Amino acid sequence: MDKMNNKNDFRLTRYMPFYRFVDMCANGLFLAAASLFDDRWEGHIAIRSIKSDLSEDNLKNIEIMKTHFYISSWYTGGEESAAMWKIYGKDSSAICVEISIGELMNICRKYCRMNMNHNMIIGRIQYLRPDSDDLGNNKPKYEWDYWTEANNAPQCNYNFLSVKTLQGLFFKHNAYSYENEVRIICDIFMGSGQKEIIVNDKKEIRAVLNNNSFSKIILSPGKYDSMGKIVNGVLKQYGYNAEIKRSSLD
Repeated sequence: MDKMNNKNDFRLTRYMPFYRFVDMCANGLFLAAASLFDDRWEGHIAIRSIKSDLSEDNLKNIEIMKTHFYISSWYTGGEESAAMWKIYGKDSSAICVEISIGELMNICRKYCRMNMNHNMIIGRIQYLRPDSDDLGNNKPKYEWDYWTEANNAPQCNYNFLSVKTLQGLFFKHNAYSYENEVRIICDIFMGSGQKEIIVNDKKEIRAVLNNNSFSKIILSPGKYDSMGKIVNGVLKQYGYNAEIKRSSLD
């Protein structure tokens, strides 16, 4: 998808079950530890392209390093996606939250002011075959980024596994290309001064939202009449302002 002229107005969406929407309104933006993701290639593709003969110990350390990175995933497909509705609305009513990239950056800045040793970066996922000859020549597309500490850039002189795990989290197997994903990644390792790689047991972090964070809320096909008032009640309960829209697939 092409960039918009004004990147701050670029719109992203996130599809989720209704209970996740209520949780987001009540507790803020949810970022899960990268170690919890079920894609076995998560964080590995870029590293293998640079150093294909990684030992078993190195591979284990990559998995440990992933416990220090937290991810929130957003969809960039533009038009509504029937596939996303099917995935997230299969067992319950689904919600599609729309937000601007500029607002996501504001949320990241606010989080980092409150957590000065944490760093946030926002980038578009690149989908590649693990055996691609071109993989080693690719670098993550940090189209929108925000770092708390100026020196903590992906090319900085930190250990190999830390930097490459971060970069690797912006590459995914091309079988997942339908996700059209942009990621927020929070790194709690680089700014911590920690040298030894040990397991971090914290499974999630939360970033506080603003009352006007949502551009709009789209309800899953066929659910506007039954869910409109309920969703509006949730927004009012937690102090959010957002337009509630019927799905274009209705």
